[in-house]
Amino acid sequence: MPWLPFGTAILRRYTLMGAIGYGGVAVVYRAMDAERGEVVALKMLAPALAADPRARDKVRLEAWITDCLRHPCVPKVYDVGDVPLSQGGAVPYLAMELLVGVALAGRLTAGPLPWREAVATAARIGDVLAVAHRRGIVHRDLTPANVMLTPSGPKIIDFGVAARIGRPGAGSPVSAGGNDPADDVYALGVLLYRMLTGSSPYPSASPTGVLSAPRLRYLAPTPVLLVADLPRDVAEICRDCMAKRPAERPSASAAALALWAVLDDKIILGV
Repeated sequence: MPWLPFGTAILRRYTLMGAIGYGGVAVVYRAMDAERGEVVALKMLAPALAADPRARDKVRLEAWITDCLRHPCVPKVYDVGDVPLSQGGAVPYLAMELLVGVALAGRLTAGPLPWREAVATAARIGDVLAVAHRRGIVHRDLTPANVMLTPSGPKIIDFGVAARIGRPGAGSPVSAGGNDPADDVYALGVLLYRMLTGSSPYPSASPTGVLSAPRLRYLAPTPVLLVADLPRDVAEICRDCMAKRPAERPSASAAALALWAVLDDKIILGV
């Protein structure tokens, strides 16, 4: 069974209060942290994969990446370790900030966001990507399902397929190379397009309209973005992020700064 029962005690510190989600590698629980005195999200490797070294490394890498970013738009990591299994062995876990809000994917079912909200959300996500790229990290799975809208702003979640680029630093888990930060920038442009229009720029790319990182190098020209009252600069930034050639896309930092500049200009002009 993928779920441990309600009330299960983990390491004499965490008491499970129910399941939040279950993916191909890990299980996420809502749990009371006796040490912190608050409810947290506890992500554990699925017990069936306890003997799989690649799956174990994947959870550890996600914990390391999430923790090293230390950005307001990334969940806080409180604790990392291993949980002993009754049948022997252990599985890695990470305890994180429990987010309150709605996934961007769910919000988009009600239609597009107001353009200012969409731009501010994209700018904050761009800030996170800029920090990640400076630290040699590529998210590789930036989709509406992996962005939570919370009262304190958007949060990027699920770094489960994120990867290190370049030479890993001391103490960091090793991951495969061949990842390009420009793919994250393309995904940011797609995300901005979806927030502004409520639909994917390439709805036929997959059954869900979600673009996988390998497809980002082989896409058709960027579609025209037509949204009432949308500043021209926003449409241009979105188009630039989705440039077919990775070398023609701005850096995440440049894209974020350009988006913030649009908002600042509108505030100054009183628009």
